[in-house]
Amino acid sequence: MSTSTKLMCSAGTCVNNMNGLCTASTINVHGIKANAAVDTECETFAEKGVKNAISNLVNMNISGEIRQVFNKDSIVMSPRIKCEAVHCNYNDHKLCSARNVQIYGPGAATSEGTQCDTFSDKK
Repeated sequence: MSTSTKLMCSAGTCVNNMNGLCTASTINVHGIKANAAVDTECETFAEKGVKNAISNLVNMNISGEIRQVFNKDSIVMSPRIKCEAVHCNYNDHKLCSARNVQIYGPGAATSEGTQCDTFSDKK
């Protein structure tokens, strides 16, 4: 993954979502057999709540969050993106190499309600 990767997320119900940005240090995109974005999901998704907030503390990007507070005009906080979608053009040895990543999931209650909209089939 490039250090300039920018991740936006529309899963507003996720404990890691802060105003459309992801506070996780690492996210896992599943979809080993995916041939389209709809076949992927953000396995790191966890619905907002006290229990999930506490259990996700170990994967929190604290330094990224602090940097983001002082950089309101640009995205400086982005997680490392592990990706199992081997048919995606951006999958580079199970890491995402896309510069701009969009995780889709408005109203998601589970990870199955999310997807990586940046997925691009290698066909």
